[in-house]
Amino acid sequence: MKLPFSAFLALRYLKPKRTFLSIITLISVLGVMLGVTVLILVISVMTGFDRELRQKVIDFDAHILVSSEDVLRDWRALKTKIDNTPGVVATAPYIQGPVIVEFQNQRLAPLIRGIDPAQEEKVIPLRKFIKYGKLDLEGESAVLGIELARKLQARVGDKITVYSPGNLGQILDSIKKLENAKGEEEKNAIDELRDVILPKELTVTGIFETGHYLHDSEFLLVPIYVGQELYGLGDALHGITVKTDDPYGAERIKQAIQQFYRGRRGLRDHEHVDHRDRAKAT
Repeated sequence: MKLPFSAFLALRYLKPKRTFLSIITLISVLGVMLGVTVLILVISVMTGFDRELRQKVIDFDAHILVSSEDVLRDWRALKTKIDNTPGVVATAPYIQGPVIVEFQNQRLAPLIRGIDPAQEEKVIPLRKFIKYGKLDLEGESAVLGIELARKLQARVGDKITVYSPGNLGQILDSIKKLENAKGEEEKNAIDELRDVILPKELTVTGIFETGHYLHDSEFLLVPIYVGQELYGLGDALHGITVKTDDPYGAERIKQAIQQFYRGRRGLRDHEHVDHRDRAKAT
């Protein structure tokens, strides 16, 4: 039986008459096999690591953040329009900004995220990240990131003190009222100033761990009304979180949402949509 030329050539060099060439051939083949195997393993590991990292980031952040240069006052109408946008799975209101947290002479400056747990759970699966305690944001309560809790040396059940830079305007307004007030008006102005200056004392009801250091060290979750009080927002919000049916296709949905207003601003990975108060919904 006559072998094809390619098979004959392969056998000729795999089984040469000289032993020295046979060893070199074997080493060459094994070297290529080993190199390809290592390359496949490295690619597999790096692909898995990249997927895991992306999942950790995406799970704790909304696919789209709708926010304003100032605050959202007409947020209910906007939220309804976003809810009805094709591709949007759920939305939730939020407050987010820097605060000063104090516990047993430890002071840090993390970010608060004021949320409505019932609505936020439809956008971000927060309960799956709870490490200690529970996601209880009823009353004056807070849930800390695990690294933030370690820095503060705080545990579930401890009371932390939260100061916000957001009420500076309220303090100045109250001082002006106090300067011009007399009698009963003066007493009311003093009470109002005391309410503004006094910090919030919150009970730690839970500690979460996302596996992403930035989230675990920089965030504490509070009830949305606590965030509104700390920043003196009244009924207004800082923004709306949006969950889509495809986190990697958020650009398409962002463009649809942008039809509701003027002004645009984008971020990579998690799309960020800018909404100005002066823009009128169509």
